Amino acid sequence: MTVLIHGADDPALLAQTLAPLVAGAVEGVLRDVVVLDAQADDVRRVADHAGCRLDGIEEVLAGAGTLKGDWILLVRAGERLPDNWIDRVMRYAGGLSGKGEAARLPDPEAGVFDRLFGRSGGAVLVSKAALAAKAPSAAGRIDRLLRSLRPRPMRRGG
Repeated sequence: MTVLIHGADDPALLAQTLAPLVAGAVEGVLRDVVVLDAQADDVRRVADHAGCRLDGIEEVLAGAGTLKGDWILLVRAGERLPDNWIDRVMRYAGGLSGKGEAARLPDPEAGVFDRLFGRSGGAVLVSKAALAAKAPSAAGRIDRLLRSLRPRPMRRGG
């Protein structure tokens, strides 16, 4: 799996997002982490010290088919992944819960109102093939890409 982190303009928020990814690297699930369009020097330093690749969204989307992982997790800097994110991603990617469509992991900090009314928050998991297919229509913009993927909420337990 490859993780693409977008919206990284605060080093503390980036570090908060990177922390739970360590478990994915230790378990051998995570192959690559790319911080997109990082401009601030302190953000770039945090990304570099954590072993992340720095790249622009346009370049990554243009070469989406060459990303290391077969599954891509798109995460906004500062978002928290659920505690069981590895299990959920592995079940989904293994075909038990999805058939290649994009899925949104639940946001562990979402309030009741957000959950009831389906407010979008949380990381989005998508196959590399689906990302590569949608990338041209995104015109290098992460918000357009996320809208075009139309992620569905990941089912409970999967």
